[in-house]
Amino acid sequence: MSEDEELFDKLKKEIILLWLNNKTLSEFVKLPENLIYNKVPGNKIESVKILDDWDADGNSIKLIHKLIKKVSPYVNWRQTYEEKDIGKTFLDKFAYFELFGPNGHFLTKDMSLYVIFFDKETFYTWHNHEAEELYFVISGSAKFESKGNKSEILNKLKTRFHKNFQPHSLTTLKEKCLCFVVWRDKLDSEVKIVKDI
Repeated sequence: MSEDEELFDKLKKEIILLWLNNKTLSEFVKLPENLIYNKVPGNKIESVKILDDWDADGNSIKLIHKLIKKVSPYVNWRQTYEEKDIGKTFLDKFAYFELFGPNGHFLTKDMSLYVIFFDKETFYTWHNHEAEELYFVISGSAKFESKGNKSEILNKLKTRFHKNFQPHSLTTLKEKCLCFVVWRDKLDSEVKIVKDI
């Protein structure tokens, strides 16, 4: 097993343990038993330096935070959005990758698990998608808003559910935020910015 595969395997095992011990995650979607490692080419983008410089603290699931940092050089980081649609400021403060899923570092067609982070003082604009989604905070905190629900600030171990096509946004304040974003259906959903709320 190569060094990068070993690191991904350690992260996968910690996530499996987390799922087994977290009712909200395990009831939202069952983790597939046969997650097949997929050697995806790494893609480092400038904003990832924010995560690389961020040490886990008391408001973190420390081991998972540290393992995400360790796999970071081997990850296929993405941003999806174009500068003309969302602005350079946002793109400079955010990135994500698919860890489990149809195109992830571990292959499955049963669900998707993305790792996403935001720098402090970042607004992730209103958007939606067909997939039902659960955010799970690993480190830091953010204000979560969704149409039809009360806004709330969430920190580590807290979750936020979004129904299909429910417009939602996220704002970090004085802290960065590192999250899992989990989809349990419609894994090929397109994320669309919502202008009118």
